[in-house]
Amino acid sequence: VSAGMSELMFAQLLWIGCTLQIVQAACTEQTAGQSATTKCKTNMCNVLIGGTGDENKYCSQCSLGTDHLVDGKCVDASTDSTNNCVNTNNGGICESCAANYFMYQGGCYSTDASKPGHALCTTAPAGVCTAAAAGYFIPPGATKTDQSVVACGDATTGVTVSGKKYKGVENCASCTAPASISGEASKTEAAATCTACSSDKIVKTETTGTSCVDKTACNNGFFVDTTANPNKCTACADDNCDVCAASGANKCSKCKTSGDKIYLQKEADSQTGTCVNKAGCTGTNYIDETAKTCSACASAGTTDCTTCEKIESGVVCKECTGGTTIFGLNKKSCVSQCPENSSKQIDTCVCNDGFTPSTGSSACVATSRSVNLSTGAIAGISVAAVVVVGGLVGFLCWWFVCRGKA
Repeated sequence: VSAGMSELMFAQLLWIGCTLQIVQAACTEQTAGQSATTKCKTNMCNVLIGGTGDENKYCSQCSLGTDHLVDGKCVDASTDSTNNCVNTNNGGICESCAANYFMYQGGCYSTDASKPGHALCTTAPAGVCTAAAAGYFIPPGATKTDQSVVACGDATTGVTVSGKKYKGVENCASCTAPASISGEASKTEAAATCTACSSDKIVKTETTGTSCVDKTACNNGFFVDTTANPNKCTACADDNCDVCAASGANKCSKCKTSGDKIYLQKEADSQTGTCVNKAGCTGTNYIDETAKTCSACASAGTTDCTTCEKIESGVVCKECTGGTTIFGLNKKSCVSQCPENSSKQIDTCVCNDGFTPSTGSSACVATSRSVNLSTGAIAGISVAAVVVVGGLVGFLCWWFVCRGKA
């Protein structure tokens, strides 16, 4: 029994080994001393379909010029009796394809579900792909003598149709075909529009096209839109915005330091806003060159300013108009008259001696406890002092004069 089991195991291992050899030999290149018939040209097993392993490699040119390259393998012309691959130039590649076959990297591939080409194209009624499989697109204007499908991730080779190159996007897994540029003399190539990326990358959309980037690289005027499925790298809506966290206008939290609009003007009761230039920071707003912001005068503690500005000591009113033409204490407001215990000096209210502006610069407060007394209290104290002094003088007179006579 043990001997029978051993023979069975050996047979199974032999079968597995043969199967692996067959799989690995899906594309067989000609080697020295071998016949060229039905062999792929050296280093031309370079077409990958459905994966990256040896079993996914197919041929792009036959070693024997008269062979036909069908479904990624080189076959004798007599085997391809229906000329699914048209090879009249004997170059080891196909020049055009028959119905239900399409051109791809030198060979003609069937759209049959059992064939490798079905992973690229599902319909090709006249030798040209008309329905690309997932992960591929059809280049505009392709004929049966052109390669008629391109991988969405093929950002290098692509395919040239009528002198114009159409290619994919690096690391792209799903895309839409680019528009034809056949009538645009200034353009020589066009890339597909990526809709989904491979691995953990996300689609970044710019005015120049799409790309696949890491989430950490989605910055400098872009943000990761987590509301999209899959997530995508979206441009901030506000012009010249460097940092934002959501789509839509007035969502910027930091402006770029270059360009014209470098000042962040925040919305009321918000930490985000839009980017403006100096000319755009008008009305009751002021420029803060250090923070690179355009802020409301009132947010800095000023009142009723027509315009304001930031100086070394802080934000002050710059212009007063209408019925409030006088600068208040410390120029923190515009008033029609100066507060109590202050006077107008030129165009600004200044506290009288012994008084200083309050914390909010709205009133003058005494600099010591004594001057904090009311006018009535001060008058009473003065009268009392006169009475005391008068009494003391009278007593001294009586003591020295009257008693001396006695």
